[in-house]
Amino acid sequence: MVKKSIAAVGVAVMILGSAQAADSPTVSAAAPAKSQATDSGSTGSEAAASPEAPAGTWAAQGQAGLIMTSGDTTTKSGNASFDVAHLVGRWTLSGGLGALYASTGHYTTQQDTNAHAQADLALSPRTFWFSNVRYDRNLFTGFAYQESVASGGGFKFIDTPSTLLAGELGVGYRREEPEILTTGLLGNVTSRTTQPVVNDAVLEAGVNYSHSITHLTKVVNTLLVQYGASDTTTTDNLSLQVQVDATLSLAVGMQLVNNTSPPPGSARHTDTVMTVNLVYALKNPKLSVLAGTPVTVNGFNLP
Repeated sequence: MVKKSIAAVGVAVMILGSAQAADSPTVSAAAPAKSQATDSGSTGSEAAASPEAPAGTWAAQGQAGLIMTSGDTTTKSGNASFDVAHLVGRWTLSGGLGALYASTGHYTTQQDTNAHAQADLALSPRTFWFSNVRYDRNLFTGFAYQESVASGGGFKFIDTPSTLLAGELGVGYRREEPEILTTGLLGNVTSRTTQPVVNDAVLEAGVNYSHSITHLTKVVNTLLVQYGASDTTTTDNLSLQVQVDATLSLAVGMQLVNNTSPPPGSARHTDTVMTVNLVYALKNPKLSVLAGTPVTVNGFNLP
């Protein structure tokens, strides 16, 4: 029942954001153009090109990576994600899906699916109010699933055409289902014992840093911390994206996920994932696909 309530709250947040946006006065044309361009870490050349671009309100990005090796043992791993953002007056609505899978021989050694949605209301050129909902189902972390809703305020400490440094601080509610895992020699799970569901109030904090090194190269780092009485989850994404042409980029990334109090049997407190992805983006000079977050951590959406 609580699980359904969390999903309902997330949907309600998005509907409320759209409804209020329809009645909200639109920020001046100059302000959002600057804000959205800087959120994406755009360069001066991109900003200069914006007057010629259509005044769209949508942006989207998809990426995927695949690695296969064969020999005495066959290994496979792949990840994919899709993100979209929509600008409605002073509101930015964003969301996305991500998935990761890995196997060694006939055994699955990693399986993760996640989703997120967020609504941001611009209060000024540097401040905003956010509300979000997140869901993650990772079968190898010791939590069958983790889901949360949160709301709070954000501030852009640095907001220039090449650099963005922003932070968020809010409170929320988290629900997670621990499970005791027994693993085999290859890291495969041989048995699962579900534990009682844990419900927590959480303090959520995040920082996002984006810097365009050149007009073709960008580094992005996002940090998210959810502090609760039962467990503190820290997720950090670091990525380097090199643009190949107008729509394609190559992204190399690393993600660290740490749980301070994992269930018994989960020996590793920190999981590390490294990815090399091909990124296809439908860009909008006035809107970044990740514009409304500064800290939406999409699991395996790197960058």
